[in-house]
Amino acid sequence: MGERVIGIGLVGCGTNGWVHAHGLAALAAEGEIRAVAAADPSPDGLEAVNRQCAFDRLHPDGASVVSDPEVDAVLVTSPTATHSEIVRRAIALGKPVMCEKPLAPTFAEVASICADVAGSGVVGQVGFHSRFNPMFQHLRDLVVTGELGAPIGYMLREDQFWPTGAVVPGHSSWRSDRAQSGGGALLEHTIHGCDLLSWIFGAATSVTARTRSVFGFGVEDLAAATVEHGSGVIGTITTVFNGVQGREERRLEVFFERGTVEITGDFVIGAREDAMLIHRPATPTEVPDLVALRAAYFATLGITRDDLIFYQYIGDRAFVHGVRSGVLTGPGFPDAYAAHALVEAAYRSADAGGAPVRLADLPGSAG
Repeated sequence: MGERVIGIGLVGCGTNGWVHAHGLAALAAEGEIRAVAAADPSPDGLEAVNRQCAFDRLHPDGASVVSDPEVDAVLVTSPTATHSEIVRRAIALGKPVMCEKPLAPTFAEVASICADVAGSGVVGQVGFHSRFNPMFQHLRDLVVTGELGAPIGYMLREDQFWPTGAVVPGHSSWRSDRAQSGGGALLEHTIHGCDLLSWIFGAATSVTARTRSVFGFGVEDLAAATVEHGSGVIGTITTVFNGVQGREERRLEVFFERGTVEITGDFVIGAREDAMLIHRPATPTEVPDLVALRAAYFATLGITRDDLIFYQYIGDRAFVHGVRSGVLTGPGFPDAYAAHALVEAAYRSADAGGAPVRLADLPGSAG
């Protein structure tokens, strides 16, 4: 390549770490990165990630990875409650950092982390992989160009199996503990959707919401919210953690002045449930060729390989390119703040019995 190879350190070898390791293996094969070190207290997790992408060194603790002089940039995929310490260790050493979502269990800590990263001047990216799905890229293009007129409203529905050992044997269980996770279906899963909505329609300004905890955990397994955006768009979000092991789906319907768009899709490239329909006045329903749409999008990025499984690879690749150039090319910590603020407003509304909450009234908001 003739370009600087980036030494990557991975902290966290659970499910998210395994997914990222798949992308890192591809980037290593392309000569973009060197997989220097990985860390996790679980030997089984380390072994699984190392099978996916061979690291030079394996550690039980993240501090050893961050301080490794051959690690140029840090990828944080550990449990939510551990993020802030690792991120701060990295930026204190001037090392670029990419952190998985959610950033922290509490909104106050999210705001603090975002301020610290901004003040550090390092490249800081957040793992919002849904932005790299070409269907959502195409939807945003339709909004930006006004091809279907102004967007009026939307309905977002997301569901996933409960990611906890009490429902899925062998799964980690920290996500059902509020002290460690900070929230349930809305924060842990649908913060991806909240990022998409903020990215496509602009920042939210007001939220009303209700939640339920049917499974009896300390966090919600159902949240329903109505969201108003500064652009005037109004939409609804329904998110569910259920007991159907393996199920994970996102469906977004958007209503424009002169059309509608329906998308079903998530983070797996070429998933069997992927679908996109575009309805225009007095014309047959448009069914985009998703393979061609993806190929065209990949071509704009210079991606030629056809063996990818997860869109997270594109996010990891964007991070590596940002580290090399010093310019962030993926979603950053300000984007994470916007998504977290939407979630926080929803939780505060639910706690207040469904009363509307203005995002401008959240602590730390610029108003």
